[in-house]
Amino acid sequence: MLLKISKFFLYLSVFSVVIVMTSTFFPFIGGKYYFFRVSVELALIFFILWWAIEAKENEVENRIKSIAHHPLVLGVSAFVLAFLLASIFAYNTDAAFWSNFERGEGGFQMLHYFLFFILLILTFENQLEWKRIFKLSLGAAVLMILYGVFAQLGWSDRFITPYVSGPLPTTFWSKLVSARFQGSLGNPAYVAPYLIFSIFYAFYLWFSHPSKKPILRGTLYGLLIFFFLFFFVLSETKGAFIGLLLAVFGFFVYLSITSPRFRKLALGTILGLAVLVGMLISFRHSNFVQKIPGGRFFQIFDVALSPGDKESESNRSLETRFWTWGSAWQGFKERPILGWGPENFSVVFDAHFDSRHFIPDKQSETWFDRAHSIIFDYLATTGILGLLSYLSIFVIFLFLIFRREQREANVDAPAPENDFIDRPHLLKGLLLAVFIGYFIQGLILFDVLPIYLNLFIVLAFGVYSFQTKKAV
Repeated sequence: MLLKISKFFLYLSVFSVVIVMTSTFFPFIGGKYYFFRVSVELALIFFILWWAIEAKENEVENRIKSIAHHPLVLGVSAFVLAFLLASIFAYNTDAAFWSNFERGEGGFQMLHYFLFFILLILTFENQLEWKRIFKLSLGAAVLMILYGVFAQLGWSDRFITPYVSGPLPTTFWSKLVSARFQGSLGNPAYVAPYLIFSIFYAFYLWFSHPSKKPILRGTLYGLLIFFFLFFFVLSETKGAFIGLLLAVFGFFVYLSITSPRFRKLALGTILGLAVLVGMLISFRHSNFVQKIPGGRFFQIFDVALSPGDKESESNRSLETRFWTWGSAWQGFKERPILGWGPENFSVVFDAHFDSRHFIPDKQSETWFDRAHSIIFDYLATTGILGLLSYLSIFVIFLFLIFRREQREANVDAPAPENDFIDRPHLLKGLLLAVFIGYFIQGLILFDVLPIYLNLFIVLAFGVYSFQTKKAV
């Protein structure tokens, strides 16, 4: 019973993304972190009580031993350790460990992510429990979106409406697209990567048991994926768009390599997507493409195809990132081992401020507390130890995905119990895709709770998947 309660709070934690506390100065931040931390702490308390009262002799010890040497557990543990060491030896240790009300990250929060990760591995014993947390995550994603819809449409003063410049919209559609969609996350840039994970969960659940009510399941999950993609587009997050695009290509390329049965379908899909994307890029300045919701996505190609266009919004956005990355690099050279500490990037930015950020007589952003890149963020704030341990997680994941096992000799043999996802190439293809999407979008963004939450869920699921024959 106590173990079930512990699992309940782990399930509950995924709804932290829906929490918005209008009574706080940063309504989209504090409530989410409080909810997540309390959920994880309660899950830990009931796990310890179960260990002390109900667990069989040596049961917990055996569970810990079974995962202690798993490559992914070692990789994640090394990253968390480096992160905590960077917090201890930070320029400002209070900020590094406790963070602030605006961000909520730091060593204390990272401890909760790690506990969440370990508890998921220790308590979730079968595929049914992983499917349950995926389904609940989909429910949380729907609620996150509904909050944003109510806010965009102004249906209640309880929902914080995104800032809209110019005349106020009057029609349903104009209200919905009047500003980049931010849901209950408070930032459109967080919505898109969050939904990349949601799309992964939906595909996994869709493929799990195709023989059981295939039409109903296909309709339900197909509509849900379309629903997520629609609001993904409305968030107009260009980095995540490139990430999702490459994730889809990565999935079909992997499928074409590993599955003779689906090779023709995969290659045909790759060709079709290449032609479609190529046409949209070529005609990105046409009225048709500009009027498509999310047409802003294709402006990113102006950077590569029209580098001399100084008025380009994409060029300006990318230039500011280059300048910020330059500041991060200078800061790294001063403290290369463990960096300046989490939540200390603003010190680096100020110390190595690039004056090109400031444009007289124009609106310009001259203060950054993030490098807007997971690579340069971790490099400047956790040093080379933090960055290498972070990257090691992906190296390990790729190794496990591409590792050939004896049981994969015939990947197209009938799957046990007709469980479609039990074919290794499909599960691994989905895992590869979600990590491509996450990593690519992270090259020009940074990690926050909605992203960290799903990242650690997928990492924990990876431990389960690559450890047993139940899912791979």
